[in-house]
Amino acid sequence: MLSALGVMATTSIAGGLTLRGTSAAQSSPAYIGCARQSDGMFAVMAMNDSGEVCYTSPLPSRGHGLVVDPLTRLGFVFARRPGAFVQVLSIETGQTISTYLSDTNRYFYGHGDVLGNTLFTTEGVKGTSEGIIGVYHIHPDGVLKKEREIAGFGIGPHEIKVVNETTLAVAVGGIRTDNRTATNLDSMSPSLVLIDIPSGRIVEKHQLADHQLSIRHLAVSPNQDVVIAQQYKGDPDHIAPLLAIRRNNGDFTALKAGTEHWTRFQQYIGSVACTGSQVIATSPRGNCFGIWDIETGELQAISSLMDASGASAQREGFAISAGTGRVVIQEPRKSITFQTSEVTWDNHWVML
Repeated sequence: MLSALGVMATTSIAGGLTLRGTSAAQSSPAYIGCARQSDGMFAVMAMNDSGEVCYTSPLPSRGHGLVVDPLTRLGFVFARRPGAFVQVLSIETGQTISTYLSDTNRYFYGHGDVLGNTLFTTEGVKGTSEGIIGVYHIHPDGVLKKEREIAGFGIGPHEIKVVNETTLAVAVGGIRTDNRTATNLDSMSPSLVLIDIPSGRIVEKHQLADHQLSIRHLAVSPNQDVVIAQQYKGDPDHIAPLLAIRRNNGDFTALKAGTEHWTRFQQYIGSVACTGSQVIATSPRGNCFGIWDIETGELQAISSLMDASGASAQREGFAISAGTGRVVIQEPRKSITFQTSEVTWDNHWVML
């Protein structure tokens, strides 16, 4: 359980890394995410189970998503769209291992995932927003080398997840952008795409009835169900379901909630995660998060949380971060707890 963070002395070490307090520095991080520092700079921050900040690892600019390899204990931090870097760090110490800069005519969309010694990233072609999946070899020393690219699946990809040893799920937002300005909202074409890893070919493509529901984030359940989370780009007064699920048997359907409940989310889901039995989705615009039963698709609860941001989950239990520093923890077989941290958490974080 997290407790309120106290003010602790800091000790700086090489590379700008800062450790917070002797006990925190010697303990294992339990949560890690991108954050904004009090001086306006950006960093990766880690907290332990006691709520203490273990370290602060500086980033070149604002980060977005991150993924952790549980075997090597390396973390991969992706720059916010249109991003220029992937930073590799030790999740135990926060020390930067390497930094990969984007190719001249590419940019990162802010997400990636790991399978063995391979990193998959969502990227865009400058000027067209054509979607690219970058396939990188992760060398033992943490250095990345691009091996190939997968293309031809759509424009504006955002989050990507490994479903199994042979399949990638890609949330294709469908939006062409000039920097961060959308230029094709009337003709946008979002989709959930499943890609065969060895061949790079599309094996499934799912589209929603409303083409202005931009598919941005996704999560994969322990049973390989794929949940997609949307941000609506149409009529500001229109209320549409913002979550859907592709079952592991191939069925594709929206999750259920009343119009009054979807209204709470302000047409915007910021992050989504799955336990073995639940779907958790946050809305920083709606200042809330919701919990759905993954089997029935029924909404179980909505709770208020100002600037609700990162959602992460394991088979049992989940954790939510907020830009205000508030943290929500659901530990196995325990009730949900709301606590306060001193970290201005950004969009996404990970339970370790």
